[in-house]
Amino acid sequence: HATLPGGPVSEFAAPADGYVSGEPWQAVAPLRYFNDRAGSIYAGSNEIQRNILAKATLGL
Repeated sequence: HATLPGGPVSEFAAPADGYVSGEPWQAVAPLRYFNDRAGSIYAGSNEIQRNILAKATLGL
């Protein structure tokens, strides 16, 4: 088995079938975290696009 500084990789990785034992929120929490990050990145890209358009059209 491969090991990481904190212990075996099997303690950190999910099984191939996607089933995670434990509390139901433990399986959902990582998905929510990554989806929330995508939302904030998406929202930021809109602001960047507005700034690019403002600079191009208004010469700011």
